[in-house]
Amino acid sequence: MNKTSEKKLKIPLRVLVVEDNNVDRRVLEAMLQESSDSTSNLVTTNSLSQALKVLENATFDVVVLDLNLPDSHGENSLHILNQKFPQMAIVINTGAYQDDLGLKTLHFGAQDFLVKGRYNAYTLNKVLHYAVERKILEHELKLTYSRLEETQNYLIQAEKMKVVGGLASGVAHEVKNPLATILYGVTFLKNNISIDNPDYKFVLENITEAIDRATLIINDLLDFSNLTRIKTELTNINTVIDRTLLLIKHDIDKHHIKVDKTLEQSIPDFSIDANRIIQVLINLILNSIQAMEPDHTLTVSTRLNYVKDHPEAEYLQLNKNYHPQDHIAIIQIDDEGCGIPEQDLNRVFDPFFTSKRAKGGIGLGLSVSKNIVETHGGQLLIRNREGKGTSVNLILKINNQ
Repeated sequence: MNKTSEKKLKIPLRVLVVEDNNVDRRVLEAMLQESSDSTSNLVTTNSLSQALKVLENATFDVVVLDLNLPDSHGENSLHILNQKFPQMAIVINTGAYQDDLGLKTLHFGAQDFLVKGRYNAYTLNKVLHYAVERKILEHELKLTYSRLEETQNYLIQAEKMKVVGGLASGVAHEVKNPLATILYGVTFLKNNISIDNPDYKFVLENITEAIDRATLIINDLLDFSNLTRIKTELTNINTVIDRTLLLIKHDIDKHHIKVDKTLEQSIPDFSIDANRIIQVLINLILNSIQAMEPDHTLTVSTRLNYVKDHPEAEYLQLNKNYHPQDHIAIIQIDDEGCGIPEQDLNRVFDPFFTSKRAKGGIGLGLSVSKNIVETHGGQLLIRNREGKGTSVNLILKINNQ
């Protein structure tokens, strides 16, 4: 055994013993108390329910678990502990001559096993320390796998976006000129031909509206293909919120939506492309407005926070290279609308996915918004609220402090 391993074995562990047999429990206690270096905290219980109560109020490095408890039997105990306390190592304490059972428990999430009557204090101490190390390595492997999976998905999505962006740009440019010609013709007819027939005016107005809708779609396509073009400058994010709400005041009033605005004044100015972020906010707020009934409330707020204090801290650090102490500005938009069906939550950012196809939507708004935010090094999160409606977090890293 090398010096590093010997040093690790001398680190005291917080150990919970779950054993209903008095003799076996006392043997474990005696072995773990044989050396002052073995444990920093030793607690014993004789049932799974008692163990769960203890674990809710204290943190342990490892549990020594008997599978034959009065209130739980076999691998069920192991599943429950793993589900409720996934960061904790578990060592199974099996009956004599139950090596096969011990090996089986490794497939169900245990880090190691002991066979009663076949170990001494040194072996017990070594097994517990190695189990803790193995649990740490398992967690790191899961994180690494998640990072690889996220990177793979990002690369696939980036390639798809590149192809779709090129196609969108080509289509948009091909359609833009004919539309301009049609609009010129309609404008000429309006200005130069005087006909009192209301049907004539109605047809021209319909053509104009259709051109306007097509132009909006083309602009979305062009935005989609030019997402990397941003011009950043020091900006106050609260001013951006105020400008956005002013620009869509007509839509807010038209739908009779109440706006509750809470802006944190301590957020410092930082570098963003204000026009692009306004574009994102307009899209997000209009989506919320369209999902709400009249007289419902839209809540818009900003706050300054550390990454480590955000509910999605682990996700941000894992996928976006954020650090726990990074300052972030959070724009939160909460609506009282109908929410998003659970089966669609993971698809809302996909290009051309929309639930408003019948109303003329083409499904690029959220995809464009997400890419604008990510071009800023930020993150856009959409969740259903516990009560009713959706909650959107637009997270931007404050990188000029």
